[in-house]
Amino acid sequence: MTEFLETTYEKFIFKVKVGYLYSQEEFWANFQNGAATVGLTDFMQKAKGDVAFLETVEPGVEVKRGQEIGKIETIKATFGIISPVSGKVAEVNPEIDASPFLINQDPFGAGWIYRIELSDPEGDKAQLMEAKEYFEAMKNKVAREAKKLYG
Repeated sequence: MTEFLETTYEKFIFKVKVGYLYSQEEFWANFQNGAATVGLTDFMQKAKGDVAFLETVEPGVEVKRGQEIGKIETIKATFGIISPVSGKVAEVNPEIDASPFLINQDPFGAGWIYRIELSDPEGDKAQLMEAKEYFEAMKNKVAREAKKLYG
């Protein structure tokens, strides 16, 4: 059974998947067998709106944690895909090009963006937040965004 931490603000439910690690830049990483699947957080996909287009790097490209490895264009903004891990891109989600809305529909599942073969898994893990830590940071971001909107 998948476990999520959830908080609600107005009509929005924000979820954090337990067992994944999270970056300050709003990307998650799911570590498995020397690789990490990477995607956009639920909070960020809701904050930025419907994904219209993605620009991604090709498999085989070496990436560093904190490096921009593509762009996401939504109805509200264009922003960088910031890698939460270091290594070599093994795969780009083959469904995402034709169906970028998968990021909005299922950010922790079918909406994944990259699979990266890790070069420094322990170093990466040390720089990322566990779900509970990220959940607290996300709740603070939700409160700040609400304050901007509603005063």
